[in-house]
Amino acid sequence: MASSMPPMPPPSADVLYSNGLRDINGKHYDLAGQEFSDYLKYYGGTDLASNAQFYLGEIAYMQGEFPQALEAYNKVLTNYPKSFKTAPARMRKGFCLVELGQKAAAIRELRAVVREYPGTDEAKRSSAKLKELGATAG
Repeated sequence: MASSMPPMPPPSADVLYSNGLRDINGKHYDLAGQEFSDYLKYYGGTDLASNAQFYLGEIAYMQGEFPQALEAYNKVLTNYPKSFKTAPARMRKGFCLVELGQKAAAIRELRAVVREYPGTDEAKRSSAKLKELGATAG
């Protein structure tokens, strides 16, 4: 006879997030993706939720799943417009668009990064990608 055990509570926000970071850095992408997804499921209203969403994009990008990465970066921009991950999410969105063969959209996105986040690492990397594409930053 099966006993009806109550469901286990989710790991704490700190544990889930730090495990996700550890696993993404260790290239355990499937595990990290699950941890960041769980983080968003249980702790979607916290300060680090935008980071978790961004890392889901990074995992998809590193696995060559550019449509999924694009969707994840768009969620950062839509759901967390004040996050400090908006600049990297816009830059990576531009990179995804390049990979998906959407050059005109990529150029628009990368130019927006250069314009809206001047002097940042993301602006420098976006400018370099624009040059690579044969486009100007302005």
